[in-house]
Amino acid sequence: MKTLLLTAAAALLIAPTAQAQDGLYFGAGIAAIKATSAPETPWGGYDVSGNDAGLALTLGYRFSANGNLSYGIEANLDLTGGKRMDQSCSSIGPAWCDVDSTLRLRGTFSTAVGGGDLTVSLGAVMIKGIAEDGPGFFVDATGRGASLGLAWQGKGGMPLRYDLNVDRIISDDTANYDRSLNVIGLRVSYMF
Repeated sequence: MKTLLLTAAAALLIAPTAQAQDGLYFGAGIAAIKATSAPETPWGGYDVSGNDAGLALTLGYRFSANGNLSYGIEANLDLTGGKRMDQSCSSIGPAWCDVDSTLRLRGTFSTAVGGGDLTVSLGAVMIKGIAEDGPGFFVDATGRGASLGLAWQGKGGMPLRYDLNVDRIISDDTANYDRSLNVIGLRVSYMF
């Protein structure tokens, strides 16, 4: 993780800055998440939640449309620390224990607003982490669901982009129980 952060910092120093135009773009920054999980019936009645932070990576392609409008496709990867959620994995019910990584693939729609570009995105999300799948039985899990994002990047000056992401996991690959997972994430990225 330390090597990855040093590589991202070095890239910030040598790469040209990104402007809202046609073509490939990428970014690196930091992410902060709040995750909430709850077991489905008959276990319901409690939620576990936690906060975590990590590295945020973005790769996308933008196509121009008419005037100030553009659309594109974008992938986001958040590599978080895998911090345990409060009261999770304590054998009281099958909930998610932590979130290690989040991968989003979304379509984007952008327009010029207030001296910058406002981007709305919608698509799919895949989250990897650990889930409790029975009393004392903890498994590596992959969840899939839907993702909605809102981002703003100012024009001129430092090419910083601010993202708000809302992810809802609909299903996971564990064998025994169903559980929910909702993740709200904030990202600040330097765009190239």
